[in-house]
Amino acid sequence: MKILLVDDEREEREGISWLIEKYKYPLEIMQAANGKEALKCIKHNKIDILFTDVKMPIMNGGDLAKKVHETRPEIKIVIFSAYSEFSYAKQALEANAVSYLLKPIEIEEFQKVMISVMQSIHEESEKDQRIQTAEIQNRRNLLYKVFSSARIEPEEEERVAQVLELEQGKKCRLVNIEFTENFFEKHEEVFLKFLKMYLGEKVSYLEMYPNEAYLIVRDARFFAGNDLQKQVEKILRDLQGRTKSEAVVIISDTAERAEDLRGQLQKIHKIQAELFGYGNRIISIRDYYSETEHYAQDAESAGKQMLQAIESMDTELIARQNEQLIKVVSSLDKVSKIYMQNLLYTIIKAIYDKTPKIEFEETLALAEALFQAKSLKAMLEVYEQAIAKMLNLLQSDVQDDSRIIQKIKSLIEKEYTKNISLNYVADSVNLTPAYVSYIFKKETGQTLVKYATDMKMMKAKKMLEEGTLKIVQVAKICGYENQSYFNRLFKNYYGVTPKQLRERL
Repeated sequence: MKILLVDDEREEREGISWLIEKYKYPLEIMQAANGKEALKCIKHNKIDILFTDVKMPIMNGGDLAKKVHETRPEIKIVIFSAYSEFSYAKQALEANAVSYLLKPIEIEEFQKVMISVMQSIHEESEKDQRIQTAEIQNRRNLLYKVFSSARIEPEEEERVAQVLELEQGKKCRLVNIEFTENFFEKHEEVFLKFLKMYLGEKVSYLEMYPNEAYLIVRDARFFAGNDLQKQVEKILRDLQGRTKSEAVVIISDTAERAEDLRGQLQKIHKIQAELFGYGNRIISIRDYYSETEHYAQDAESAGKQMLQAIESMDTELIARQNEQLIKVVSSLDKVSKIYMQNLLYTIIKAIYDKTPKIEFEETLALAEALFQAKSLKAMLEVYEQAIAKMLNLLQSDVQDDSRIIQKIKSLIEKEYTKNISLNYVADSVNLTPAYVSYIFKKETGQTLVKYATDMKMMKAKKMLEEGTLKIVQVAKICGYENQSYFNRLFKNYYGVTPKQLRERL
């Protein structure tokens, strides 16, 4: 705390300074010889306590106290003066001074006043901190609901635009980043360091799950062009070098209103549902939903017929429709590269879904090659190679994905006390992490990490409600050694900390 001593007599100021230092009060001392000097000091410094004499030249303590109370009401004012100057002191007390000391100052009275004033400041500071912390958490909870597409109550709607800071012409872009492992639990500090390094200060970070987060980018430098994508590429590059982690990133278009942002979120969620596999990959909604694509009606029709043939599992029909599709695509004169990549990718993915014996990594490599192809001819070569391999395996027995998923769910419920990662689950069911990730999301509509986290939070809430274990014990049982991280995750889920839940009960 800072205290400003105001008196036209230097000996008086030094005497009070000596008392403050003698009793080791945690105060930084500043001095002024009159009210005018004091106001100048207050203008350029955050003063907590004003300790002022009343009778001074240029501006007396009474006028000073009134001006300070009008402009900085949070400052605690203590008046000290001789008994004969009590009329001046009375004016100051009317300006909401918290205490009054007579000269010469009695030591016990001085101590009593100082302790009382500092305690009052401390209590108000704690109260302000609690209010501020509650407001921050309320904002986070509302953001969490918006980004997870949870139900927004009617009374919360008015705050959405305010919390998203999209009012009065402000804009933003979203960046969704999803890692293969529980990345943020281990590497959050490293992530935030690179985030600040490459995207600056005008970005908010909202962790959704231990492996997924959203960034809200408000820096106008990144609203147009591909500068944002370039900076995200640098973040992924450095993160992979430091942590060996890989992620899929989806970058939204610019949003100006809450409705725009929700529309971008719907597109992000749609892309997430269509993707399979990881590997450092950046997808821009602007490219993914390009409005300038040349739409090829014949190719679209042939593609739909091919998908219907795949659904029928009739290999002869698939071969015929595939031949027709290649003939149509080869005859195209002008077509969007992105459009054709996505059309052929959709067919490869559809056959992969129906062909369990195909190695996931092999399919992923083919898909990557498809997106790296420079020409339509090169795309078709990759596509034909993929189809040929898949058709040879399509007659194989269909693996019961639902049985695998049930086994995984059972594993998570039994072993939720451990740090359940994608690699751990994949090893337990003797499958590759990428394949487990894909089929789990396809069968359940959510990521494995989210499902495991939901299970842990549900178990934690139940144990907290039973009340037989300490909060730190509950955190450890659920596999969280870092209790502060557990508290934050729990509050994101239920809107209250574990302690607050216990207090309510």
